[in-house]
Amino acid sequence: MRKASELAQNERAEKTLLAIKECKSYLEDVEKELSRMSKKFSNKEIGQGVGFAVTGIHEALTYLAIVKRVIEKTERIVAKKHIVSDKETDYSPRDP
Repeated sequence: MRKASELAQNERAEKTLLAIKECKSYLEDVEKELSRMSKKFSNKEIGQGVGFAVTGIHEALTYLAIVKRVIEKTERIVAKKHIVSDKETDYSPRDP
């Protein structure tokens, strides 16, 4: 039962990391396009608005990187705990 639960957790974590990767790629593309657009506008207000959007996207990318690191670190900690837990069960004294 525990192995199935661990597998489900790993699959969810992998799907989450994949979604983060896809979102990051999308936001990077949008950021590049907005940066190009902000240089094309002669109207300062429009250029500044686009610049603010680029800044927001950059902050979102930073947040995604933090979330990704937290997920990866959590996975390592959980995996390590399961290894220790499995070793403790393997070496526990058996009742006669």
